[in-house]
Amino acid sequence: MKSHDIGTRLENWGRFYRPNRTIGISPTGAYCDQLEREANGEKPSGERRKLDELDAAAIERNMRLVEPRQRMMLKLCYIDQADPNVVCRKMRIAHRPATIFVDLFRQAQATIEALVNTDKGVKGGS
Repeated sequence: MKSHDIGTRLENWGRFYRPNRTIGISPTGAYCDQLEREANGEKPSGERRKLDELDAAAIERNMRLVEPRQRMMLKLCYIDQADPNVVCRKMRIAHRPATIFVDLFRQAQATIEALVNTDKGVKGGS
C-alpha cells in the first residue's frame, strides 16, 4: 500500500475484517480526523479507496502485539464502528473532556502504526 495515514489504513482494515464488509467510515475515526483537519485548516476529500487486503492483513497480524485495551479501542472504532460515547462507556473512559478519548485513540493508532511500519512481513513497509 502506498504511504497513507494510519487512519486510512485502519479504515481499510476495519472494512476488510467487518463481518459483511460494508463500506463506511468509523464515526470515531471520522471525529478524530475531523478535529485534526480543522486544526490544520483542511477540508475532507470524500475520496473512496479500494480495499487493500495485504495492508489489512499486515494490520491484523500486528494487532496481536498491541496491548489489549488499545486493540479493543481500535476494534470498537474501526470494525464495530461504535460511536465515541459508546467506546468511552464500554472501555470506562471519561467522556469529558473529549481530549481524554482523543489522546487514547491517537496513542492506539500510533502504536499499531509503529508496529506495521516495522513489520518485516510487508515488502517495503508501508
